[in-house]
Amino acid sequence: MSKEKTKSCEHCNANCCKYVVIELDTPKTIKDFENIKWYVAHKNVNVFIEDDGSWNVEFLTPCSHLNSKTNKCTNYEHRPKICREYDHDECTFHNIYKEEFTFKSIKDVDDYVEKVFKKGLHKTKKRSK
Repeated sequence: MSKEKTKSCEHCNANCCKYVVIELDTPKTIKDFENIKWYVAHKNVNVFIEDDGSWNVEFLTPCSHLNSKTNKCTNYEHRPKICREYDHDECTFHNIYKEEFTFKSIKDVDDYVEKVFKKGLHKTKKRSK
């Protein structure tokens, strides 16, 4: 029997500590895209659609406890629960994630609406009950 190698943070560049991602409701109308435009009009904020169809807003901002020289947490013993429970199997250091679309500007949103949404190619995320 072979044991699966445990994934760790060793040699990681601390990507998980350099952004915050929050899932969004999938836009269903043209009006819903106004919020997407508002998000991406801000510095260091992107919206992306994952390959599973989920929509997310991404804030590219490092944790205030991240030591930028060592990529280590300066608050490790007292870090938030979400950090303690972070699953190494899900991290971007150990995995490759694909985004179907990334919106970095209002023009990106307008182009998507024109080319994809208005032509009926827009995907709605399927949620399980």
